[in-house]
Amino acid sequence: MMDPEARILDYLIINSGVFGRWILRLARRLRFWQVRLKGEGGRRRYMRKAAGAVVWTISLVFTYYVGGSLTRNDQHTLARLRGMPEGRAYRLTLMNALCCGLPCAAGYFLLGEGFRLVSGLHSWVELPSLLASHFSLAMGAASLLVDIFRAADAGINHRCWAPLGIFPLILNLPTYLKTRLDTWRAVRPVCSEASGGGQPGLERVSGRLPGVRTKGG
Repeated sequence: MMDPEARILDYLIINSGVFGRWILRLARRLRFWQVRLKGEGGRRRYMRKAAGAVVWTISLVFTYYVGGSLTRNDQHTLARLRGMPEGRAYRLTLMNALCCGLPCAAGYFLLGEGFRLVSGLHSWVELPSLLASHFSLAMGAASLLVDIFRAADAGINHRCWAPLGIFPLILNLPTYLKTRLDTWRAVRPVCSEASGGGQPGLERVSGRLPGVRTKGG
């Protein structure tokens, strides 16, 4: 019989988008190999320790760079997969903002300065380079502000936030769309019943079962 915790994790993974599911399943596999290599001994224990160190390093970078770029719910799921204590998922956002987000913002600023220098090489590339420079500088400023907010809010209020950028948008867009679609599918029958019959839809919205009277109702 499947462990209840494993069933809960399976349910949480399925509720994510296509990229989120891949990332969470890969995180689960990395966690499995990390635990397995840590517990094994025998004649080849030094090779297993070396392999365990490699898996640990990959898992660490994967958890805080890729995992810290996921949506709030997926970050909570990933923290649960990693065996983090309850309420510590905010560390994914905090470490991602400090160790990945701030350097990424600095990269945008450097890229913008590079485009500005390229604009002086020839008149043909001046306008495109200046546009690219302004865009990079704007992205760097926006990314810097967002990551400062993410780090401060994660440290103070212990909340998870997805970062600003093209990579996080690609990862999380399927999850956002799936969440909206699931919400629309859940609300649509309620709205149709409420508009058609009235009482069943209203009872479902209020969390009451048909025919059951509650106190004050």
